[in-house]
Amino acid sequence: MIDVLRASTTLAHALAAGCHAIHPCRDVETARTLARDNTGQDQPRLLAGERGGIRIDGFDLGNSRASFTSSSVGGRTIVFTTTNGTAALNTCQGADHIIVASFANLAAVVRFLVQRQLPVHLVCAGTNGHVTAEDCLCAGAIGLALKRHGHHDTDSHDATRMAVEFFAPMSDEPDTFLQALRDSHGGRNLRQLGFDDDIVLASQRDTLDLIPCYDSQNQTITVLA
Repeated sequence: MIDVLRASTTLAHALAAGCHAIHPCRDVETARTLARDNTGQDQPRLLAGERGGIRIDGFDLGNSRASFTSSSVGGRTIVFTTTNGTAALNTCQGADHIIVASFANLAAVVRFLVQRQLPVHLVCAGTNGHVTAEDCLCAGAIGLALKRHGHHDTDSHDATRMAVEFFAPMSDEPDTFLQALRDSHGGRNLRQLGFDDDIVLASQRDTLDLIPCYDSQNQTITVLA
């Protein structure tokens, strides 16, 4: 699942910061209910998420990766709901492995896919059901890397091939790439809300060597062992 701006990036950094586990919820009320259930918890669960890019009223955290630090989430369990990312995770139910990809953990994701040699479905969250450039860029980056490894036929699927062709010209052009993220649908929304720093952070590649893995049976995201 890919939701570069911002859920995928935030989830990876939350786990890197030492949070115990993340429970993604599709809707706000489910998240509030789950957060109130502290059975077996040493500390209250943290509520994190947004609607329309803005932190939900009464929630501890929003969806900005910079807020998920070791001091704020270390050792904690997070209940997480976002406009698009957590809904996209829900559509992935039934897959053998559900992993979360971003530019921050791109190399780790590609390494996992190459090692497993399984069919790969790149699920782009988009915005309110519409395709967005930022997620296509990440899908293209994954597809290009797999193509270079020679382990997957990325040319046989038009959507993947177009995503690869979209990303390839800027793969070694960081300034062009960052501007493309800023000009994307999600990027424009974040800039209007004053979150340009989140775009810059989401553009940084291979800063984390971990993979968030969603277990749809217990509805929990943890680091892939």
